[in-house]
Amino acid sequence: MEIICSTEKLKKTLEHTERIVARHITLPILNNVLIKTDKNGLKISSTNLELGVNSWFPCKVVKSGEITVPAKVFYNIISVLNSDKVVLEIKKNNILHINSVNYQATLKGEDSKDFPIIPKLNKSIVFEVDPVVFCKSLNQIIGFVSNSETRPEITGVFLYKSTGDNNLFVVSTDSFRLGERIIILSDDYKNLSFAVIVPAKTISELIRIFSDYKNNIVVNIENNQIGFESDKTELISRLIEGNYPDYKKLIPTDFNTVASVNKDNFVKTIKLVSLFSGRINDIKLSFVKGNTPKLVLYAGDSDLGESDASLDIELTGEGLDIKFNWRYLLDGVAGATDSIICFNFINEGKPCLVKFPKDKNFIYLVMPIRT
Repeated sequence: MEIICSTEKLKKTLEHTERIVARHITLPILNNVLIKTDKNGLKISSTNLELGVNSWFPCKVVKSGEITVPAKVFYNIISVLNSDKVVLEIKKNNILHINSVNYQATLKGEDSKDFPIIPKLNKSIVFEVDPVVFCKSLNQIIGFVSNSETRPEITGVFLYKSTGDNNLFVVSTDSFRLGERIIILSDDYKNLSFAVIVPAKTISELIRIFSDYKNNIVVNIENNQIGFESDKTELISRLIEGNYPDYKKLIPTDFNTVASVNKDNFVKTIKLVSLFSGRINDIKLSFVKGNTPKLVLYAGDSDLGESDASLDIELTGEGLDIKFNWRYLLDGVAGATDSIICFNFINEGKPCLVKFPKDKNFIYLVMPIRT
C-alpha cells in the first residue's frame, strides 16, 4: 500500500474512529485501527465488538493495500504533524512508513486478516433523518440515561415509531427523570414501525460524529443491530436486548397545579439558591397563590447557611410546596429553546411534568424528593 493524502482529512477521519478504541488485553488487535485503500480513497475502521466505525475520505492511491496499526499512537502522530500532506506506505513485515515534511516514522502493525469484521446490515428497516435535528434531540435527552447495569434496558436511548404517523420518539430515563423528544420524519415513512434501545455510548458517538453533517443520516435497523450512515462515515452498533418500560403510563394528564415561569429567570435563580443546597442537592419550591402569584425557591445547609428567592409566575389551581434535586430540574429545562417553562403537578408526592408552550415536541418528567 502507498497513498498520499491530506493530513487534515486523515486527522479528522481518525477522530471519528480512534475514540471507541479501548485498551484490550485479551484481544490486542482491538487496540488498532484498520487502514485500507477503498474506492480511490482511504477507509479507516475501528471496533470494540459492541460498536464499529467506518470512515472514508478521498486521496491519491499509488498502490492498494491494508494494515492495522495502534490507534492511539497513530492518531497522536497525525494530530501534531504540521505539513499539509502525508505519505503512508507499507513495505514489508506489516510496518507502516509515515512520511511528511521534516518527519518520518515507522509504526509496527499487524496483519489485517486478524481484524474483526464489522458487519454489513441488509437494511431491512431504513429511514433518513436530518443530522442537526437528530443530534440536537439526542443531546437533549442523553443525560437522563441510567448508569446502573441492574436495569440494562434503561441504560440506552429508546427509539420508536408507530405505523400511521410521522413521529419518531426519542426517550431516555434513569427512573428519577425522563425526557421525550418527538422528531417529525418525512411522509415517506408513515408505514414504518419499530422499537429499539440504542446504547448510550453509541448515542454519544453518533452526536460527536454527525452533529455537523449537512446531508441526511440513513438509519438501518436489522435484528439486534443498528447502523447510522452518511456519505463519509458509518456507525454500526449492537442494540440493547429487553423491553423498554411502558413509560407512557407514568405521564400524568390531569393536574391540580399549573405554573408558568420565565425560563432564563428560573435558571439563574435556581443556580443562585442551590449554592446553599444540602448533600442531596435538595431545593424547595413553593408555588404561592395571591394577587401576584409567586414561586419561592429555598435551600439551606447547616454548615453553610440558607438562601431564598422569589419569581413572578402565572398560577392556575392550588398552591404547592415540593422538593426536587435542583440538578435534575436544571438538566430538564436548560437546553429548552422556549422562553417559558410550564410546571404541571398533581400533588407534592407525584412526578412533575414539565412542558414548553412553544415546543410541543419535548416533555420532561421529574420525580420530587419525598420527605
